[in-house]
Amino acid sequence: MELLGPLAAFLSVPLGLAGFVLYAVRARRRGGGGSMLSPIEEIWDPISHRTNIEIQVEGERSPETPSPGDPLRLRGRSSGDRGVPR
Repeated sequence: MELLGPLAAFLSVPLGLAGFVLYAVRARRRGGGGSMLSPIEEIWDPISHRTNIEIQVEGERSPETPSPGDPLRLRGRSSGDRGVPR
């Protein structure tokens, strides 16, 4: 029983770091860049928080409709390909 306290304290550091790593991987995979400290950021610097919200909204917008004179671009092809069938 005397070993349980130091063992728990020793294992809390790597387990905590593993939790942060898992959170970072999940946030990158899902594209959610939301900060865990967002409420504190909103209180401390509201202008910066509003700017971050505007950046997120801009990133979620769909691309504009192409103009009639724009070259044809098909989905799933690279930007170097001009949409010419092979």
